[in-house]
Parts: sequence; structure tokens; C-alpha cells
Amino acid sequence: MNLSQIDLNLLFVLKHLLEEKHVSNTAMSLNMSQSSVSRTLQKMRTFFDDELLVRKKFGYELTPKAESIKDDINNVIINLEKLVHKQSFDLSKVDSTVKFYGLLPQINTLMPKVIAKIRKEAPNMIVSLDSAPKRHFEALVAGDVHFALSSHQPPSAEQNIYRMTVAKRTFRLLMSREHPLANETLTPQKLAEYDFGQVSLQGEKRLSFEHKYQELGLANKKQRLSAPVQLSNFSSAPSIAAETDIIFHLPTPFAEAACHDPRLITREVPEELHLSFQEVYLYWHKRFHDDPMCEWVREIFKDLYVGKDTYS
Repeated sequence: MNLSQIDLNLLFVLKHLLEEKHVSNTAMSLNMSQSSVSRTLQKMRTFFDDELLVRKKFGYELTPKAESIKDDINNVIINLEKLVHKQSFDLSKVDSTVKFYGLLPQINTLMPKVIAKIRKEAPNMIVSLDSAPKRHFEALVAGDVHFALSSHQPPSAEQNIYRMTVAKRTFRLLMSREHPLANETLTPQKLAEYDFGQVSLQGEKRLSFEHKYQELGLANKKQRLSAPVQLSNFSSAPSIAAETDIIFHLPTPFAEAACHDPRLITREVPEELHLSFQEVYLYWHKRFHDDPMCEWVREIFKDLYVGKDTYS
């Protein structure tokens, strides 16, 4: 294998191809023609002596070799970006992309001020936000994003993740203004008589506060809370709550924003059902710890949120 044969631009395109697993999507995200992306794929197949992407019934799948080199290619691109940043991190000129992963409540609450600050000081920088429901640290560990916003804890085996507290997290109950409990004093016992909507972002099998009912002796494996509606994201919860008697347990900013619909109200969660995870963190991986761009972005979060009562 002759390294002089490889063009770093081809590696950059291949990185996106292995992430997207789709030629046309890669072309769109990179503002390239499909034919150019296809030619790049063919060159990379020759260089690595492997098909890399194999067409299946519904798109492409990575070959075992592509799976094995994906992280290595990410690391090469990351190290090159770090090298460039160290040599020429001029806020007025930097045109790099900083990538974040977070769920909508955290993105909507925390990112607007961060983006405003970035736009003011580094107007050529691109901010990429991914809020698709998935495992919170997957993209961070893979090197696909620079930062993750989450109230969850990383896997105990993952020792290369740093964090900074940026907000506190509270919850509210969202329900129809016509709900039988709308004007009642809420207790765990009363709530247990009604139906809930489960927002399962990572494939959870039970409501986020169901374990509190078990601790109170109000639920067990045979007697569980009723959750006849299951969603994979927050977006449709308000319209469902407005039209039904379903109650949703949602992050406070999202629940309160939903009440722009006059059919909806929020209620405080009974103290007995309060959850233990009350902080939102900005996470980053060791690979980006000393990167000048990422150091600067962390300072923005520090200035805006650390030590302040921000709720997400």
C-alpha cells in the first residue's frame, strides 16, 4: 500500500460515506454530486482492496473491514482537525464545524445562547446539532460529535469522557385542561388510576418514575402503571395530551413551551415521584480535551451557564 496514492479529501468523503451508508445522502451533506461521491467510493475500494459498502435491499451495509477501519478514519480526520486548529485558530477566520448531540429539551434550552455567542465571535464557524433519539454517548465515543448534552451517565467502562455541569433538570406533568385531575391535588395514588404516555428515547421498557411507585409499594412486576401510548421522541406528546386523557412526564421547558396550546396545562410532579438525576452535563471525549476550538466552546458554556440557575 503506497500512502502517496491517497488524497486526504477522499478520506474525508469516505468518513461521511461510512456514517451515512448512502451515496446520495453523503453527496447532499457534502454539497457534492452523486457521481463524485461514487468515484470516491470506487477509489477507496481499490485503495483498501475491499467493497467497504455492500448494497442490500434497503440501501448499503458496511463490510467487516469497513466496520474495523471506521473509527481509525475518524481518528485520522480528528487529529488533522486538531493540528489545523493549533496552527491557525483565529476566531474571525476559523470555518470548522463543531458538532453537538443532545435531546430536544437540552438543545432548545441551552444551544440558542451558545450559537449566538459563536455567531458573534466566530461568524464562519458551523454548528451542527443532532437530536435524534439514540444512546447518548454513542456518537461521542465514536468521534462523530465534539460534545454531548445529557443528564445520563456514560458507561462505567468508558474512562475517557470529561464533563461539566451546565444546568439543572426538572420535570412537569403535561395534561389536557379538561383532564379529571386538572384541578385536583395530585398524589401518586391518584395519578396511578390514569394512563400515561411513555417517551422512550433509548428503548426503555418502563416509565421514568415507575421505580418510585415500586419504592412506595404502589406497583410491582404484576401491577404496573398503565402506559398505552409509547413514543420515540417528545414532538407529538403535546398534541396527544390535548386530545386525550393521557398524562406525560416531561422536562419542564418542553412541557411549559407546549402550553402555548391553550388546551394544555402543566402540573407539579408530587415530591414522592421526583427523580434523582437533576443535573445536565456537557460531555466531551479525551480526544478533544486539548483541541483549541473545543476549549473555546467549553469556555462559552462556562461563561453562560456554570454557577447559574439554568433549568433544562
